[in-house]
Amino acid sequence: MTGTLKTDPILAFPREAAMPIGDKIQALRTTKGWSQEELAKKLKTTGPNISRWENNNGYPSAEALRELGKAFDVSVDYFLYDEAPIRPLVGFKDQELLDLFAEIDQLDQPARNALKRIIKALTNEKKMRELLDKAS
Repeated sequence: MTGTLKTDPILAFPREAAMPIGDKIQALRTTKGWSQEELAKKLKTTGPNISRWENNNGYPSAEALRELGKAFDVSVDYFLYDEAPIRPLVGFKDQELLDLFAEIDQLDQPARNALKRIIKALTNEKKMRELLDKAS
């Protein structure tokens, strides 16, 4: 795509400064330890295309955004909307639980760590009960 395209800034977390699409792509690519050429190969595009996107001199097509989402295991919304979660919360039938999980990023680190311990304890308890039932 040529020309300039005005987009809203993108946030990874509510407290993080807004980042353009290209910066998000570069950060995700760097986190994976991939070169621009490696990412290009995964997306069946070229290194110069990745470079243009990362330098915000061009924007990925809708199809390319979908492939980027698959490659990085993130939601396409993460690239497009303010405050979009890196991954959508899907599979929850309990709307209250879904709403509560959407608030996790607003907790401080000690509270998030405590929440992780609670979830691990509950899931470990369930696994243990299943193993005991199998052994009986």
